[in-house]
Amino acid sequence: MDISVVPESTASDITVQHPRTTKETIDQLSGPPTQVVQQLTPMEREARVLRYREKKKTRKFDKTIRYASRKAYAEIRPRIKGRFAKRIETEAEAEEIFSTSLMSETGYGIVPSF
Repeated sequence: MDISVVPESTASDITVQHPRTTKETIDQLSGPPTQVVQQLTPMEREARVLRYREKKKTRKFDKTIRYASRKAYAEIRPRIKGRFAKRIETEAEAEEIFSTSLMSETGYGIVPSF
């Protein structure tokens, strides 16, 4: 029996004849150029961080009314249980609530809740 020694191969010995093309490789070749990340100096970075923190302090999460005309119109629109409704629907509902047949059947008056 002959025993032979096989030399270890290194990464430099291996050559790839046909590299696999992946979706990422195709996207990189056909897509727009990648964005270059701008390196900031420590002073520029600190200035940007300070500006961010100042702007963060002035944020307001309160409701603000941008258009007074829209607010005025919303206040006069009819509502059913807090939601906007068409005038026809509100008239029909009011008729149903205040109908005399309903009051006479139960014997009690109904107090509408809007």
